Amino acid sequence: MAPVKISYVVSFSSQDPKYPAENLLSEDGIQPWLGCPKDRRRQLSVELQLERASPIGYVDIGNHGCAFLQIEVGRSSWPRDQPYLTLVPTVTLMTPADSKLDQNRCGVRMFKESDFSELTVGQKWDRVRLTCSQPFSPCSRFGLSFIRLRTPQEQEPDPPRPPLDAVVPNSFVPTVRLTLSIPRRSREEEQLRSCLWKLEGAAWSPAHLSRSAQMVLLAARNQALRPRAGTSALEDHLELPAEGEGGPAEPGSALDVPAAPPSTCRQ
Repeated sequence: MAPVKISYVVSFSSQDPKYPAENLLSEDGIQPWLGCPKDRRRQLSVELQLERASPIGYVDIGNHGCAFLQIEVGRSSWPRDQPYLTLVPTVTLMTPADSKLDQNRCGVRMFKESDFSELTVGQKWDRVRLTCSQPFSPCSRFGLSFIRLRTPQEQEPDPPRPPLDAVVPNSFVPTVRLTLSIPRRSREEEQLRSCLWKLEGAAWSPAHLSRSAQMVLLAARNQALRPRAGTSALEDHLELPAEGEGGPAEPGSALDVPAAPPSTCRQ
């Protein structure tokens, strides 16, 4: 959100010699721009030249007795008869009641891109025209205290993504290796496991099968893995439990599979 500097005043419809339009170039905003006391028109306009063509993201306006305000933008390269584009449609700065009572004259209005006309967003402009009016109080002096322009907020770039062939940390290698090495169980393996459960009625999970039954199951798995590459990675992770029934398998080992319900094991 860099500030957009105003270089000079291109033109104005009216000004008070004590409060000229050049006061809008001041950054302190102490002295306002007011219309000429002898001018009975209730509308003022001023055209400002920006230091360089820039996109406009924010506009801050200091009011000094105006009831309505409109902001337009253009380019110095345009022909004189080409109309400017509306940046901010006419907005209310003072209510009719406040205008007649001459109160709440010096408010501040801040506009952002969502308040701008679609055609002007994202484009670069080097001319700004302000048109203000006060139709409710025919005797009061009015004008603007200041105008501040800023560019849109820059979006932060997305963080770079790691390449697909990035090295995987050591702590994740065993898990990825095991997950990628184990194939889907074949229908024959499921049928074999079902037969082993029927033969050993006391066993209700693969961890409680006898060592002989587990050797048969392992041989069937190796047979299913033989056509695929990487069988050595799987065999390195498969460990048989100690001799005898009832030996629990290590948590997370290749033989630690979810237990089947007792009703499906005993028939």
